[in-house]
Amino acid sequence: MLPEEFPADHEKFVTWQTECWKCGEDTPVVWPRNDNLDTPLGALLAEYETPVERVYSRTLEKRVWGNVCQHCRAYQGNHYLQQEAAEIQPPRVDCPNCGEKHEWYPDEGLGAAFGQGWVNCPEYGDVPVGDPRE
Repeated sequence: MLPEEFPADHEKFVTWQTECWKCGEDTPVVWPRNDNLDTPLGALLAEYETPVERVYSRTLEKRVWGNVCQHCRAYQGNHYLQQEAAEIQPPRVDCPNCGEKHEWYPDEGLGAAFGQGWVNCPEYGDVPVGDPRE
């Protein structure tokens, strides 16, 4: 999905098809692995043939860089795509108990609102860890 001429390391991005919340069609999206899209990376992506554009976020009440549906042009919310990206390609973080790197998963309950997540440590089981993307 990223053009060959895109000047950043393609490995630093996750790309996939998501179902548009508005029209229900599958649409391509791109997300930085360990960053947020509403950064200079979003501006860089928008310069190339990607689904990233400057859009208005009603949640944040401001303009942001975001993915838009290639069928109906609806903004695919950054918060939701960040969650999907973490499920598709979980970030690896240091376990606070054993020091080894393990995949991080966001909390699916109340902890998600506070940036809480987990690593599944083979030695210590599920260990709570803050969101490494923040």
